[in-house]
Amino acid sequence: MSHFARSSTPILLATILCTWAALAHAQTRPVDSSAAKLVIVKAEYGDLANGKTADVTTKIAAMVKDNSLTVEANKATLGNGGTGAKKLKVSYTVDGIYRTKTVEEGETLDISTRLFIRKAVYGNLASKDQSADVTEQVADMVRSNKLSVAANNDNFGDPAGNVVKKLRVDYTFDGVNKSKTVNENETLTISGKRE
Repeated sequence: MSHFARSSTPILLATILCTWAALAHAQTRPVDSSAAKLVIVKAEYGDLANGKTADVTTKIAAMVKDNSLTVEANKATLGNGGTGAKKLKVSYTVDGIYRTKTVEEGETLDISTRLFIRKAVYGNLASKDQSADVTEQVADMVRSNKLSVAANNDNFGDPAGNVVKKLRVDYTFDGVNKSKTVNENETLTISGKRE
């Protein structure tokens, strides 16, 4: 064996090991750590009130694009779904947090993951007895990664009579945790722009 072959073997071996380690790291590193993971748990379409529904879980799961879902609840998209007043109900998780959304036939169901509502509270925010958790209602109002909601008793009831109330929404947008608070009768808006 020549002197060159003996002296280059450790360098070649080190190069191979470094390349292998870099490739292994690239394959295990998440592509975008800010992207929320949407998983469809169950989807049913039909007469929910009477239990006459069709399981459309596989169909709905196939419609998820870029970790978001937008689907119109109708016969053309989801099939017959039985008789009676039809609704689409989708149970899902975003980064392991379980939620459900339900829409009437003809409405569009939208599950946005760039804007994710973590917690929403309405009422006298200083008192648990005079405030209500309205997370589900607020999360249902998100459309195309945007939110506009009036902070009023019509939307959330009156958990604190004769007290000026507030709406606080804790949310994640593109992986960044944020919070917004508005007074009663004001509109809380999250537009998706830098806020």
